[in-house]
Amino acid sequence: MKSYFRYWAKAEKSGVGLHLLPYHCLDVAAVGHALLDLLPGLLSSFSECACLAAGPLRRLLTLFLSLHDVGKLSVTFQNQRPDMLESLQGRISSRNYTIRHDSLGYSLWTDHLWHAFKDTACSNQSSFRHYEGYWEEILGCIARAVSGHHGSPPRLTEPNRMRVKASRYFDQADLSAALELLHDFCLCLTEGFEFLNDLEPIKFYESIQKTSWLLAGFVVLSDWIASSDRWFPYCESPMPISDYWYSRALPQAERAVRETGIDLLGPKRIPSTFTDLFPLIEEPTPLQHYAMGCPLAHSPRLFILEDVTGAGKTEAALLLAQRLMAEGQGSGVFMALPTMATSNAMYERVAGMYRKLFADDSSPSLILAHGARHLSKSFMSSVAGFDSGSQSHDINEETAGSQCASWLADSRKKALLADFGVGTLDQALLAILPSRFQSLRLFGLIRHVLIVDEVHAYDAYMNRLLQTLLSFHAALGGSAILLSATLPKRVRQDIVASFAKGLEIPSTPGAASGAYPLASCFSRSHGCIEVPIDAFAQRRSSVAIRIVPERDEIEQSIVSAAKQGMCVCWIRNTVHDAISGFESLAQKAGIENLTLFHSRFVMGDRLEIEANVCDAFGKKSGEAERSGKILISTQVVEQSLDLDFDLLISDLAPMDLLIQRAGRLHRHLRDEKGNLISEASGPDQRSAPNFVIHGPLPESDAAGKWYESAFPKAALVYQSHGCLWLTARMLSDKGVLRMPDDARELVEAAFSEEADRLIPKELRDRDIEAEAKWQAERSMANINELKLDHGYEATPAQWLDDVRTPTRLGDAETTVRLARWDGKRLTPWCSVGDYRWDMSQVNIRTSLVAAEAKQEDAVLMAEIDSLKSRLPDKGKWSVLVPLRASKGGVWQGAAVDRSGQPVIVSYSPRLGVSVTRKGE
Repeated sequence: MKSYFRYWAKAEKSGVGLHLLPYHCLDVAAVGHALLDLLPGLLSSFSECACLAAGPLRRLLTLFLSLHDVGKLSVTFQNQRPDMLESLQGRISSRNYTIRHDSLGYSLWTDHLWHAFKDTACSNQSSFRHYEGYWEEILGCIARAVSGHHGSPPRLTEPNRMRVKASRYFDQADLSAALELLHDFCLCLTEGFEFLNDLEPIKFYESIQKTSWLLAGFVVLSDWIASSDRWFPYCESPMPISDYWYSRALPQAERAVRETGIDLLGPKRIPSTFTDLFPLIEEPTPLQHYAMGCPLAHSPRLFILEDVTGAGKTEAALLLAQRLMAEGQGSGVFMALPTMATSNAMYERVAGMYRKLFADDSSPSLILAHGARHLSKSFMSSVAGFDSGSQSHDINEETAGSQCASWLADSRKKALLADFGVGTLDQALLAILPSRFQSLRLFGLIRHVLIVDEVHAYDAYMNRLLQTLLSFHAALGGSAILLSATLPKRVRQDIVASFAKGLEIPSTPGAASGAYPLASCFSRSHGCIEVPIDAFAQRRSSVAIRIVPERDEIEQSIVSAAKQGMCVCWIRNTVHDAISGFESLAQKAGIENLTLFHSRFVMGDRLEIEANVCDAFGKKSGEAERSGKILISTQVVEQSLDLDFDLLISDLAPMDLLIQRAGRLHRHLRDEKGNLISEASGPDQRSAPNFVIHGPLPESDAAGKWYESAFPKAALVYQSHGCLWLTARMLSDKGVLRMPDDARELVEAAFSEEADRLIPKELRDRDIEAEAKWQAERSMANINELKLDHGYEATPAQWLDDVRTPTRLGDAETTVRLARWDGKRLTPWCSVGDYRWDMSQVNIRTSLVAAEAKQEDAVLMAEIDSLKSRLPDKGKWSVLVPLRASKGGVWQGAAVDRSGQPVIVSYSPRLGVSVTRKGE
């Protein structure tokens, strides 16, 4: 019997059942083989990326997949089950398992298996000996990628910074078994080394770093499929390697790949007309006409679509995505949006039409991807997982089989493998950050058209990460479509340059057009082509603008408009200011027609408020729903919610955001009472639209605290106060906002170096500080992001166990779960429906709430201890705050802030959550 049959790879949680190591290695290789066989487009992607012929490349990948778990040959791993070590090998060991098996496997390759492979290959192929140095680097890079099958690259050093040496973790018997296993795998899977003659190592050497990113995700996918005993039952009876390969591994793998429902090519695409996709749209907008007829190249493409709110950018992007897929430039779509709320809205929006992007006889999957995705019943009904009977035998690891079930149920990861995914941009950015299973996210994106909406909504840190994602996406063969209502020219140029960098185009493309609306397209063959787009007639508008510094005047105009039957929205820049405005107006206007909407409500209340807001101010609303209604909100209403107001008021904010907010004014055609009318009925019949800006007047000698004095809280949100001064000045001078005619002029002027000279000196000095912070954020993104040309490896400053790399900067937030305390029992704030504890949570800045307070009530403490184990996260990642009823419908509880000081947490379903220090 071969010595490697004395090693196990998987074992039952309870019992003596096991799966021998060589068989699991072959299972994973067979899954990879089946994926490449059943999905020829996947093999083509590897071949194009690696610059290698498909046939030889497939043999090489299959062989290395079989070596992914050789680290489990270590006696330290085997001794995780001493009973099996003794029964299989007849020995007892005291060796502890301190280095994970993926890192052990890579050290085994570098210290021993590479030399054995080299000797065997050199004896058969003289060309291998000639390029031995190249091959050592190439195969070492491949070994790192396949070793990282648990979601992160193998560690090259131990905690004491000494190099991980195989001799310290593998006994002589283990090394002998490893060499024997390599020999037999080579014989079975490569049929000799003749295929090496067909490879060009110098060319391969240049592309292997890039290819390693794909390979790392490919082995993760292959491993978790092969780790399911649903398709790969345990086998502990020795048989020749070739017998197991052909009679069991290959047939089982083909079945598994088919039954997982993961089709990386996606359902067959067919060209569709715009009417096929959107039958309810009678006449396409000019931007949509562009999407219907623009030429496509057979290579990665970047589109940037800039047009006013309501001009049909989403439909244009989906049509472009469908055309790209029909041309073989993508197998599916992932739509990335700024927030969970905008993702939810988009998910509901595309749910009824996404199947039209694919063939009629296909069953494409639609997945929602963000942290609260499980709260969507429609999404959860599409997810099915399964349990594994395997026991974990790794450090802080689940078994791959249980990970498989987790992958199937976890939309945030599965979304990038699904045919159509909708989620936050954060989920896509994790593909280029050193986060667990980053490689699988990236692997899922390569054959998808990436659509990023609301590009203007991201800060300097996220913008830099987005640009890096575009570089990766282009380099690995992906196409992308970016949407924005207001995008400064310099940002557009940076985006195009990043995509060009991924295509290894050294010179910076133009992207210099000042037209608006504008469609920009970049490809390797045609460079950057910018096409001015005609304005959509229905979205042409002329809106009177005035700046009102006095809050009393703002509130009086709101009350007056509501009494006239108008519906009004006041967008405030912070939650604090929104609550303040709401309470003040409640005394003037009465509470029945006044709604407060911001992000600091528990999830259940927030979803209910959002639904009520959409009913009152959405497209389908009419006189009965709209008349006299007032909404006080934060920025949550300015993105992807189809709302329409008669009068819009906004706190002073940057120019691009004000233009975005203005798109919520007279968004749909209505009669004088607010009822929806058709295009045939003529123009909007309401009184002329007015956009009121609440903020200080732009005096030419404005002091340094010009904005801060008016908005102390918002001054921390928008720190470029000189830019705000320019915005106020230009809008004040114009008095009218003409869209889309004025959009480009206003945005460029607010962000141009020429306009900076007009800013009062004290404000300009503050802007210099804001610019320094902006540059620091970009530098932080550069430090955190992965480097395409470095390949898949653990760099010294990344992939650290105790470091979580964020997708966003800013104050950390704590997940707070609110519970009602009646003196006997703790119940979730939201007491009805599914996921009641999730519906009862709200995110609060960690500086305000960081930990639970020590309760003096012994009964309450006992109830908390009993409850913790029943919470969704077992209470590990959240803070539980028991609330007692107080005056005026407000409930209060205690917590501790980041400095360890006690705080009072107050909650009202009318106002949301607030945190104050005791005594304040």
